[in-house]
Amino acid sequence: MYRLIFILAFSLFFLFPQSGFSGEKEANVRSPEDISVGLTLSGGGARGLAHVGVLHVLDSLGVRIDYITGTSMGSIAGGMYAAGYSAREIEEFALGMNWEAMFARSSDLGYIHPARKDEHRKFFLEVPVAQRKIQLRTGAIEGQQLWNTLNEVFLHVHTVNDFSQLDIPFACVATNVESGEPVVMKDGNLITAIRASMAIPSVFTTVERNGMKLIDGGVVNNFPVVEAKNMGADFVIGVNVSQGLRPAEELTNPIDIIYQMGFYSDAKSFRENREFTDLYIEPELTGFTAASFQNTEEIIEQGKIAARKMIDQFLELPRTEKTREGNIAEQREKMQIVVDSLHFEGLKNVRPWFARNSMNIAPGDTITSSELTRGVNRLFATGYFERVQYNIQPRQEGEGVILLLNLEEKPFSSLAAAVHFSSFTGVGLIGRLGTERLFTYNAMGELVIMAGESPAFKNRFLFYTSDRRRAWFDLVNEGRIFNFPLYEDFEAIAEYRQRHFRSELSFNSVSGDHGYFSLGSGFSFQGLSPQLRGRITIDGNLRSFDAFARYRLNSLNRNSIPTSGQLIELSASYHFNQKPRLKTFRLDGQDATLEDMGIEIGNFIRAKINWESYVPISESLSQLFKFQFGYNFDYNQGFINNFNVGGTQAFLDNQMTFWGLNEYELMTESVFTGQIGYQYHVGRGLYASAITNAALYDFRLNRPEEISSENLVYGAALSMGYDSLIGPFELTFAYSPQTNRITGYLNLGWAF
Repeated sequence: MYRLIFILAFSLFFLFPQSGFSGEKEANVRSPEDISVGLTLSGGGARGLAHVGVLHVLDSLGVRIDYITGTSMGSIAGGMYAAGYSAREIEEFALGMNWEAMFARSSDLGYIHPARKDEHRKFFLEVPVAQRKIQLRTGAIEGQQLWNTLNEVFLHVHTVNDFSQLDIPFACVATNVESGEPVVMKDGNLITAIRASMAIPSVFTTVERNGMKLIDGGVVNNFPVVEAKNMGADFVIGVNVSQGLRPAEELTNPIDIIYQMGFYSDAKSFRENREFTDLYIEPELTGFTAASFQNTEEIIEQGKIAARKMIDQFLELPRTEKTREGNIAEQREKMQIVVDSLHFEGLKNVRPWFARNSMNIAPGDTITSSELTRGVNRLFATGYFERVQYNIQPRQEGEGVILLLNLEEKPFSSLAAAVHFSSFTGVGLIGRLGTERLFTYNAMGELVIMAGESPAFKNRFLFYTSDRRRAWFDLVNEGRIFNFPLYEDFEAIAEYRQRHFRSELSFNSVSGDHGYFSLGSGFSFQGLSPQLRGRITIDGNLRSFDAFARYRLNSLNRNSIPTSGQLIELSASYHFNQKPRLKTFRLDGQDATLEDMGIEIGNFIRAKINWESYVPISESLSQLFKFQFGYNFDYNQGFINNFNVGGTQAFLDNQMTFWGLNEYELMTESVFTGQIGYQYHVGRGLYASAITNAALYDFRLNRPEEISSENLVYGAALSMGYDSLIGPFELTFAYSPQTNRITGYLNLGWAF
């Protein structure tokens, strides 16, 4: 009997030999070429860029991958590889991507209407208001540019609804917010699936898909190896870049603890997935976090290093017979889409005509993927939508496609907040109440108030004459109260408190993509109260009217610490019907008149020019130029309506910036300044600048022979700027030989 059992066991051993296939786990018993290989890529934010390095090694060895699963960042890298991109193309994509812009909360400045560019992204907190209630979103970032990027990247597979029909069968994981269960996505819209897989809780908004609200799959299944097995993989290569649960000593604040709690469930699933992993790769990513996108190249290299250690194991895996040509990106750019029709879903308060007009895409147009993205950005930049997502559906008969736009409207009204500090105005807290639909369509209104040491307000009513928004009327009322010193030979001799109010109505017309012309008239009120008296002091107010013509162009890449583009402002104005109610008196008590101060109130003409240019020299270095010109014709009104030269932020009436002088340190009826500097991007939103400037003042155009060195002032500065969440932070130290002192400037947030 025992002999029979021994013979039977011996026979079974040779009939079903154990595989000599190496790895951390042995595969099913079969020939290596018959083994199906799965690849699982975990989530991990920027650390997930290491997946690109692993793919690079797999691609270079020709390892055949039969199934891919991924979560969060792993779903992007895995999805691109499954859709036919070579590892080299994915690496070029990652290195060339502006990750900061892709995760931005709002539209790129270049797509914002010229009338609205100045206020773009100047409030760090903005919440929608509907039915008199604040409507909180499901995440801080919708990620419109992320949607756009995914749409462009996967445009060549827009007809695929079954992910098994991709070059490599693919699946990604998200989490159902309602049930907390993992959702494995293998079909439907690929872009929506990947976007849902990486919807980090509270950071990105949730994604609605098949009636479910989904968030990042990393919450419950960040390393979906089992799903690769379920798809049919016999052998799974698992690449894990997640930090996992952090030790107690690293949990130092409430946010750390909340983040940790969100991944308790995944910690349990990880142990199961790890057991099913046949070849486990964990790149060395100490020092890199989920937000380390500025270290893209280094993180990719760490993925390559980790994968190269596994080359012997990779060489035992089956080889692919299909060579990836690596030209999908080039083919995608050449793709042309013939638009048969456009359909909008989600429109409730916005007119379809307005949406079509904003996109500037019509039925019958032949467009590229880039042109389609620009159209989507134009629509998103109107400010009417939280999200603009599109789906391309081929027609059943004939040529052309149906462009289906899925839109999520924003409430028309919103509340916003900001903070500002400067060495000149002190601390200010800013609040804004605005609406994109005031009484009628194509009309917007806003009220902005700054409370602080130098209070200010602004209210605006803007009415576009048509849906095309090529022309509009603009009514603006603004006022502020602040103290300013009066200087003589760069020494303070008096101090005034000014109450300034201005109201203007203009008609405006767009010129090009970034500029517009304005014609209008305004009323100004200026009240002066002495705080520190000089030899002769003025007390009272001045009322005046003016008519003006302006041109403004803003092609800057951003309002906060720009690195490219231009800002041009040209204006000519006629000031008339001035009504002074001013009293003058001497410090010794004797009578005085305005004439004693060299002031004659009368009509005059003013011309102003401001031109700024930022020219990129390299990826990190930009050269900046600035030119300012101001001239009052037929003018002799002293400091009352003079140009104010000084400071680094132009937010005061008739101010010309100058590095080396304080605000109001130089007041003149004519000024010409030139500036040149270099700005270096240190990293992580930090910039260092070196600037030099010069100014010519108190000159007359008809008497150039009177200009001398006494009419010149110079200055140089070193500045450090940081593009923070609450606005730009600027710390500057400047020197001027005319004042013979170092002047410090500190600015935080946006000037009101």
